[in-house]
Amino acid sequence: MKKDKFTVRDLVNAGLFSVLVLAAVWVSGMIGFFPITMHIVPFVCTFVAGPVFMLYSTRIKRFGMLLIMGIIFGAAFSASGHGIYVFPGIVIVTLIGEYILKMGDYNSIKHARWAYTVFALFAGANLLPLYISRESYYKALVESGYGVEYADKLMTYLPTWSFVPVVLFGCLGAYLGASLGIKILNKHFKIAGMV
Repeated sequence: MKKDKFTVRDLVNAGLFSVLVLAAVWVSGMIGFFPITMHIVPFVCTFVAGPVFMLYSTRIKRFGMLLIMGIIFGAAFSASGHGIYVFPGIVIVTLIGEYILKMGDYNSIKHARWAYTVFALFAGANLLPLYISRESYYKALVESGYGVEYADKLMTYLPTWSFVPVVLFGCLGAYLGASLGIKILNKHFKIAGMV
């Protein structure tokens, strides 16, 4: 069978691991219910999901398997009200991640770690509405039941200048989470023949 052809197993792995990584991100992202911790949400989410992603990387053997994850992430975050930028933003960073994996011939631990680090930029797509349309974002928060106090605190803890540092901190979380995954999943990388 050609290397570039998807198998049923590929699709099952892509779907299953997309849901597992998304669940890890979603559950750890619950700390965002406290405005004071919102600026570390990208770091915590990507760190917690890092080992799960790295386990998935042992099963990624062809183009498109990361893209499926990006589409699932984009659809989930779009459906949960993260704005119009989230889907295209996530797909774009996913395609960059795909290119990084391809550069490592889908067989490189180093490339898998960097692909995930770039994929972590999805946090920027999620947060973009908060930074570029603050007034409407604030209003939506209040109207959706978070209340004025929460919205005020969130705007205080995430000033306009914080976008780049928060997103880069998320990428650091991804890099460290992937590195942790490499350490604890060493056996899986050996079985997959990854170097």
